[in-house]
Amino acid sequence: MRDRIQAVLRQLSQVPEVEARWLHTLSLMEFIGARKISRTVADRHPSLEVLGHLADETRHAFAFKRLSAEVAGAEITGLLCPEAAGRYFQALDHELAAWATAHTGAPDVYLHYLLTTTAIERRAMVLYPLYKAASRHPGVREELGRVVTEEQGHRRTIEDACVARLSAVGASLDEALALEERLFGAFIGELEAAVARELQAVPLPVTDTARPERTLPTAN
Repeated sequence: MRDRIQAVLRQLSQVPEVEARWLHTLSLMEFIGARKISRTVADRHPSLEVLGHLADETRHAFAFKRLSAEVAGAEITGLLCPEAAGRYFQALDHELAAWATAHTGAPDVYLHYLLTTTAIERRAMVLYPLYKAASRHPGVREELGRVVTEEQGHRRTIEDACVARLSAVGASLDEALALEERLFGAFIGELEAAVARELQAVPLPVTDTARPERTLPTAN
């Protein structure tokens, strides 16, 4: 999976217009994450930890949207695989909730939040460093460094709380992560196909070989 992610990120980073749409998709995904937090564990005035997480996800959505406009030269509306991105999030949220409920015997909103956050931030710790290495844009690389630092800031606390709750009901985080791996693999498959189509549509530059050769006069 890591090699596939690395390859498609390198490909989409070759063309600014395609990278801008990818950044816009990342903004959408961060926004979906922030919206899910606000509608579940932050539907009332939440704890400092949850409010800080909500603030981070909202800032990331803004930062990636700003960068998409910077790379494109203006604010854009286009995205790469928006439907696939939405399906990934919705399926992950629903399947993890169903999996957890099967172990606990009743819905646990906070555990569902911990599970989804842990799975997504584990994924981010793979995706964002690979994208940072692939992007040619200095602003993108700089922002990705900040995002990774912020994600790491709360990931450990959330993951530890998640593991403790799962252990109490005899469940393993590995099963949840395997579920996420399957769903993200489906998203990457759609992203690979979309990027391939985008790159095929990019016009090839005119090279000197396309011009007729100039014949030099011979000396008498």
